[in-house]
Amino acid sequence: MNSIFAKLSQLDFLTWLWLFVIAFALHEMEEWNILRWYQRNYVDLPPSTDKAVRVWIVFVILVGVVWCAVATLPGNPIFAAYVFLPAIAVAMQNALQHVYWLFQFRQCAPGILTAVFGLIPLGVYLALRAVWQNYVSIWYVMILVLLLVPGLVQTVQAGNRMTKQIRAIHHLGIKLAGLLERRV
Repeated sequence: MNSIFAKLSQLDFLTWLWLFVIAFALHEMEEWNILRWYQRNYVDLPPSTDKAVRVWIVFVILVGVVWCAVATLPGNPIFAAYVFLPAIAVAMQNALQHVYWLFQFRQCAPGILTAVFGLIPLGVYLALRAVWQNYVSIWYVMILVLLLVPGLVQTVQAGNRMTKQIRAIHHLGIKLAGLLERRV
């Protein structure tokens, strides 16, 4: 076990960003069947389908991969930190929503395991490491953290109604699924 931690401690910052993307992809895959959970817990769900949700999941994983590639391919950890930490912040907001939903609805939403054991610890670690290694200023990270607050407040205020952000995600998934059906 110590050798695993020793090897992990030797990984560079850019590699850790890719590990975050892997954790994010696993998180999204854990949400593969989240539609039933939404249907049980929200009173105003758009006319979504499993296909629409899954198209969104694949789409957002691709966005994460491309975002990380843009950030890391130049090989500059300072550039990568400034470019990719906002993506980590977005994923962290969703992970924290999963934690809130656990208590709000008294049940696990698909994605809770990877949120708690993957995204949250990795996101905190990467933000701290970026500051410790002087890739970004602590103020940059603090601004990103502050930008999470409105979405989290909306989540709490929404109760069993979807936030505008989650509703927009569902509508985008529905549109993307419709576009794919027309092409097939």
